[in-house]
Amino acid sequence: MTLAIVVPVKSPKRAKHRLEAVMTEGERTRLATIMARDVFSVVAQLTDSARFVVSDDPDVLEEARRFGLEPVEDRVSQGQSAAVGQGFSLAWERGYPAALTIPGDVPAITIDELRHFSEYRREIEVLLAPDRGRIGTNGLRLTPPHAISLAFGEDSFNLHRAAAGRANRSFAAIEIEGLRYDLDTPDDVVAFIRLGRETGTMQLLRELNVLDRVLATTPPRA
Repeated sequence: MTLAIVVPVKSPKRAKHRLEAVMTEGERTRLATIMARDVFSVVAQLTDSARFVVSDDPDVLEEARRFGLEPVEDRVSQGQSAAVGQGFSLAWERGYPAALTIPGDVPAITIDELRHFSEYRREIEVLLAPDRGRIGTNGLRLTPPHAISLAFGEDSFNLHRAAAGRANRSFAAIEIEGLRYDLDTPDDVVAFIRLGRETGTMQLLRELNVLDRVLATTPPRA
């Protein structure tokens, strides 16, 4: 299957506000940058696919170029659904019958997992990989790229499943370990560290002793 991969990346300067209790603004910017770099390094290895990075941040787009990924300027800056939609529209215009997206903040993903997700049950029109709580969507493959309307954000797992039903598209969910761990909250950071995958993100969290900071802010259990 000819496939396009789309990675939407918010400007690191505007990212990860829910970590402000345990990380400074500069540290959060650095974290978002390194997470995206970890994701880029994996996506870059899937050389048999088109690979787009959609962002309104010039530094992110330049980083994408360094990894051999095609930078796509986010022309509307209206969030993840709009950014992915631009990438999926470009994929369809270029003649790709399927498109897959993962966000720029899932640094645990491996090349084997990404390849498995891209190749799994190719007949499925809407394939979703959920987050740890099976609430969000951390991976979405659509055949064709406009198979359903996009609904990233709160409860996107159920919203995407419902959209598949309304459009009479086949739907499946698959657990991809590395895609379960996005880093939005202190609890996410703890879960990612416990997973134990060696990445640039893991090195930074160790360097900054973020786990100790999270534990220090966690109320003791009664």
